[in-house]
Amino acid sequence: MLNPVEKRLAYIGRDWLAYRNESGKPLLVWQSPASAAQLMAAFFESQKHPTAYATGDFFVVFDVPFGHGIQYSRDLKSAFAEQYAASLEDLSHQGEATDWAFSPADFPDSPEGLVAALGSFASHYAKRIGVFAAVLQPVSGADKPAFVSWLRRAANANFAERLRLVVIDATDAPLLACVSDEKGERIALRELQLDSFDVAQETFAQEPVAGLAGVFRNQLTALIALVEKGSVDQVKSKARDALAFVQQQKWTDQEIVVRLLVGGALVKAARFDEAVAIYRASRQLAEQVHAAGHPAGHKLILQTWFGEAGALLAAGDDRAAADCYRQAAASARADQNLILAIEALRMAAFCHGRNGDREAALAYSQQALACGAQLRPEVRGMTTLPVAAMDYLRALDSTSADAITRHKAELDQVLASHESQAEAHALAAGPHIDSQTAQRIEDDWAADDRRANDDVEHGLAHLLAKTDPAFQRAFAHARGLLGADWPLIGSVAIPAPPPVESPS
Repeated sequence: MLNPVEKRLAYIGRDWLAYRNESGKPLLVWQSPASAAQLMAAFFESQKHPTAYATGDFFVVFDVPFGHGIQYSRDLKSAFAEQYAASLEDLSHQGEATDWAFSPADFPDSPEGLVAALGSFASHYAKRIGVFAAVLQPVSGADKPAFVSWLRRAANANFAERLRLVVIDATDAPLLACVSDEKGERIALRELQLDSFDVAQETFAQEPVAGLAGVFRNQLTALIALVEKGSVDQVKSKARDALAFVQQQKWTDQEIVVRLLVGGALVKAARFDEAVAIYRASRQLAEQVHAAGHPAGHKLILQTWFGEAGALLAAGDDRAAADCYRQAAASARADQNLILAIEALRMAAFCHGRNGDREAALAYSQQALACGAQLRPEVRGMTTLPVAAMDYLRALDSTSADAITRHKAELDQVLASHESQAEAHALAAGPHIDSQTAQRIEDDWAADDRRANDDVEHGLAHLLAKTDPAFQRAFAHARGLLGADWPLIGSVAIPAPPPVESPS
């Protein structure tokens, strides 16, 4: 009998076989919820072993980032060469041939070249591996229009009989629904019905209940699922059972967890007054737990402050929300959590700024930067410190800060145009692009980007020269914390605004 996870793996396998046997399309865009990513990974891994849900096909997962078409094609070939070289010893021990000769340089740096390289492997091992499915899961860049263009070109390449390309897309935040070609002849779009909450509930239901902890685990899992998918009244009803149970066991820390879940559901339903009351009651319990020496006491108190602050902010009470964020910052510091301290101070500054208290906004922004200075330089950009720094500049001089944002937007447009030009040149070079042409396209593109970056830095320096000395000092301090790329390029750049949709 299959367990709940194995049932889903078998379901995924059946869907794969249906696609493979019926569609005749070489590229599959497989849609599944983001929460099912681990299930998908487990499916691909499980295909390496003889199981009840094995399809008999050979899956290789590539997590190569997508920067641009030439780079992606080249890096995929290199990644495949490395994987093949690393598997030679295992293949030999299994009695498999290891005589397939592969040099990435022998195939063009194009989607068609990548398909030809993979097809060579699929054809060589055709009698041993069934269908060869190359699964593309770029860790970054899948949101670029150029990636969609790359996939379309790949789909229209000359595929070996036993080769397929698979790309995973999230049903809850789809990026690739537009990839399908107009005639629908080469690209299959299939949606998997997977729910990680259902899997967890079924798993726990099948397992023997390990005493009182097992009972509560099942209650908590059901409650989390309702917060995600049910109504707030359903959440409250389920929570009453869980609260009665943990109160009977005197598990105060778990009572706080249940109450925090209810508070989140109330905020989601815009019942802010009730949510605030829940968070305040939870904090009283968290303080008792902390006083009793519970190791998670500070963390529980911190969560109640963040929860109440979020509810008050959503309700429009900026002043009260700012005070809660101030308290959250104090709790985060007591817990030695600088990352959450930065976020709490940043939000306190934001609330004061929105409430018109400029001096308070500046003071909390300065505290956020001071917390950031205590982190290692390589960690700072992974926090909300870049946003806090920009908010600080905006509180000092909104006109100059907005001008910096415009510089960033203009640079983004120029860099995007360079990327489009480079992709167009690569497309014009055709599927058999030679290495010299590919290198020249990349070199020209890099040179254009360097000139654009130099130009915008020059414009930024000219802008800063006309600002108040306090603004200049603040900018220099923030750049010193975040690096010379801030706030224009890289991971610490000002976030791009969401695209403006045309009115329908």
